[in-house]
Amino acid sequence: MRKERIMKNVLAGEKKYEKGISLISSFLGKEENFDKDELEYIENKKGNQFACMWTLSNYYNKFSSIDLVIEKNIKKHRLNCHIGGKLLILGCSRSNRLFTQASQMFEMFMSNNPDFITFFKNNIDMIMPDDYDSEKNKYGYLKNDYGSFFLIRVILHAIRGDFEEVKKRCGAYLEKPLKDSYYKYGELHYEFLSALADKDIDRMKKAINGMMEQKVARKFSNDCNPDYEFYLHVYVIIYAKIALYHGIDLEIDHEVAPKELIDITPLEKYEDPYDFMKDFDLATVTPREWKEWKNSWNLNF
Repeated sequence: MRKERIMKNVLAGEKKYEKGISLISSFLGKEENFDKDELEYIENKKGNQFACMWTLSNYYNKFSSIDLVIEKNIKKHRLNCHIGGKLLILGCSRSNRLFTQASQMFEMFMSNNPDFITFFKNNIDMIMPDDYDSEKNKYGYLKNDYGSFFLIRVILHAIRGDFEEVKKRCGAYLEKPLKDSYYKYGELHYEFLSALADKDIDRMKKAINGMMEQKVARKFSNDCNPDYEFYLHVYVIIYAKIALYHGIDLEIDHEVAPKELIDITPLEKYEDPYDFMKDFDLATVTPREWKEWKNSWNLNF
């Protein structure tokens, strides 16, 4: 029997693509009773409930990729992205800094649930605390050890439409880009976000085109999001969606960033599968209520 041709694209060669498909495929057929052990700990408040929520998030994120790349079911994909994204929020044991890299926001954007956008806007300082020191006129995250944190904060300001702040932060980065090899081509993030702040479509497209160059695309996909990085350009899709939320359609339609996935039309309904998720309303929760919710599980905060 002839072996099926292995796919490749601007993000991944044959080896990486095959590895990604193999990882996702290993979760096929596991949607039944996969959550039994974690739910027992969560419902009885035993052990590390946050770790169990995080584990469930990881499962749903895997399922969401299966829905897309194997089953071609976008509706189911968006619902599982919602579930996985919300569980990631609930499973964060840190008192702040929800994300450690911007690509962890991907499933939330892919869900098309506008409640995530509201959540980002209302809880920016818990998601990623403000690092600006007004006395020293310096940004604490603008260093190699915390460069990902700096980008997350800029993205959150862009989501909120705090465009003057976006321009200040992008200017600070572009004036002195981080030199660590991990941040190679990192200027493109800030060139795009700065252009978004100015509503300059030509500059936005130029930055996106730079991200689509193979050497850049593959660098951006390294250790980005193992469930998607081998077939979707996570950052291009995130940025195109943010632009669309601000009424700007960049008309991107690419193999690794198809227009049907950039679309932001929400599902008619998003249902949480577990009772413990239902008391946490993404659209209304405040930082104080989020802290109280955390404390109801673990009193060490």
